[in-house]
Amino acid sequence: MKYFSRPYRESAESTYLAEAHGKRYEPFGTISLSDQTVLGTGGVILEDIAGETLAIHPENAAWAFLSAGESKWFRQLEGKPFGWLRHNLLQYGPDNALDFAAQLYRRGLLTLNGHAAVDRRMFADGPNYDEGNLIELLITEKCNLACPYCLAGANSSMPAMDRDIARKTVDLAFAMRESDTLAFEFAGGEPFLKYELMKETVAYIRNHPLRGNRKLFLSTQTNATLLNEERVRWLKEEDIRVGISLDGGAQQQNLSRPQVNGKESFSKIAKGIDLLHRFEVPFGGLVVLNRSNADDPAALAATMLNLGIHGFRLNPVAYLGDARKNWNKVGLSQDQIIDFVKDLMNHVVAQKLPLLEDNVRSMCDFLTSKQRRTRCMRTHCGAGDTFQAVAANGDIYPCGRATQSPGLKLGNIFDAGLESLSQPSRHNAVMQQIRERRPADLEGCSTCSYRQLCQSGCSAQAWERYGTVRHRTPECSFYKTLYPYLMHWLSFDEIAFDHLNTCNYFNNEGERFSRDFASIKYQAVAV
Repeated sequence: MKYFSRPYRESAESTYLAEAHGKRYEPFGTISLSDQTVLGTGGVILEDIAGETLAIHPENAAWAFLSAGESKWFRQLEGKPFGWLRHNLLQYGPDNALDFAAQLYRRGLLTLNGHAAVDRRMFADGPNYDEGNLIELLITEKCNLACPYCLAGANSSMPAMDRDIARKTVDLAFAMRESDTLAFEFAGGEPFLKYELMKETVAYIRNHPLRGNRKLFLSTQTNATLLNEERVRWLKEEDIRVGISLDGGAQQQNLSRPQVNGKESFSKIAKGIDLLHRFEVPFGGLVVLNRSNADDPAALAATMLNLGIHGFRLNPVAYLGDARKNWNKVGLSQDQIIDFVKDLMNHVVAQKLPLLEDNVRSMCDFLTSKQRRTRCMRTHCGAGDTFQAVAANGDIYPCGRATQSPGLKLGNIFDAGLESLSQPSRHNAVMQQIRERRPADLEGCSTCSYRQLCQSGCSAQAWERYGTVRHRTPECSFYKTLYPYLMHWLSFDEIAFDHLNTCNYFNNEGERFSRDFASIKYQAVAV
């Protein structure tokens, strides 16, 4: 049996899930079995992954690879008493049957007298995670760059927030009482085109009369070309988390993200990044993967490290904004995206690069946790409830991704009778469909072994592509390929696992398990 896990996280979750969500999770502890204990494998699917047998329970996301011998006996376990397994596995060692059954049980792949160690409804009603409220302020839709795939524009008619819109948004955010954590993100367009308003709004947030003891997190997503010493000092003093949008080295960046006057932007972003390093402001990167930068993952990795960026997220170009009319110039197929991610990760391991790609990190998290922390990679995303985006004109959307979908608009901050940002979603029909969206109910997901790992993906993406949230994500093939790929790669390649573990893909707390409970290699082969 082979798998990887995070025992420290599992231990913490076993207590948290029981206390906070009333869900059973028992990944540890000794078990004692009588010969009459009835074994059950109901719901577990066996799949061939690169010549190895993956046992996976689609509903509780339990999984492990079984050897040929283990697979042989596992296929016969349903309804058998433990004594039957003990008798047949004696040839492999006196305790192998007990150890094998215990591992399968703790992993969630075996029931004992109908009792499961992992609640079968683990993911039925939410992410099992209290993430607080996230409010994204699209403080301006104007930008100083002219990316051919973007939503923003450079002309003076593009809307921007004023003081009244920003303050009203903050007031409605603090009026939400669902959580003691509020996170505000300033985005755009390029938010530093409205630097003075951003400063004023941050001060208003910090000193808001309804703040009380609530925790605050502030962040911004910027192209870094407008940063100077004053602005970087302000980011440092206000403890604002920073994301930098860039698409690669000079050639890729200047092709993908030119200035509005057509001139290069790489030198400007490099200067902004240098300032962030000098003033010790932590930041990560955001790369829009498109045709200008999808041909050389090694070059992208080198650029990131040369700029001192050790963590970044790949966002494949979306069929939104200007990308719709430029799709033949910027668009990528799912196969191209999959190949790029695989090549990038293999390069990171082969060259022992200290580089973390956040999509892969999130997938590793989902494979080793019963919590779902990354909103956009799950069905229970909190859109409209724990996540709102407010456009420059005050329109309210369920998330930043939805702002280009008029059918997902929830209202405006100045609507009569509006009491909080979360109020408009409560009786919205589409938001109700998002709340009720379940992988088991969607065509293509109900029979998929990985349905509780990807959880049907992003509702907004489904709406954009298919006109309904009751559809699996357009990135379906990405998840169905990458999840089993990561399972197999990191279970069987110790060097790859150890390197990614040191690079924080598992918070440096990951462990591999490898033991064959029913090896058949020693048996003579008849000639």
